[in-house]
Amino acid sequence: MPSNIIAAAPTEVMPYGLLKAFTHEYRWEILKNDLPDGSAVRAPQVLVPRSFFQITRAMTAIQWATLRVFYQDHKYGAPFWFYDLKESNGAFDPTGSASAGRYTVVFDSSWSENLAIGRSQSSFALREVA
Repeated sequence: MPSNIIAAAPTEVMPYGLLKAFTHEYRWEILKNDLPDGSAVRAPQVLVPRSFFQITRAMTAIQWATLRVFYQDHKYGAPFWFYDLKESNGAFDPTGSASAGRYTVVFDSSWSENLAIGRSQSSFALREVA
């Protein structure tokens, strides 16, 4: 018998930084059953969509090191808060107490980086879990 799912309880906020590219995607997960006559039966798995984020950040060496350590600490599914600054009217709360624009997320991809003189660039994906 499966155990109960424990709700994500993040305690940290992803460090603030300049976003060079940002994509916010909403997905409705569905269950699809293909029938022998070629038709299909589809049923939603969720009542509200799940958010996915694709982020590319341009960073100085210190910002890169800070974010890299944060990624290493959370890469195996540890949840954390991420602020969508468009939804929070540009407000960023490093304590995580402000709820406007705040999402509980986990890393959903591997770390990708492009190191350069002056500014480096990193790309990764986030998946909403709560």
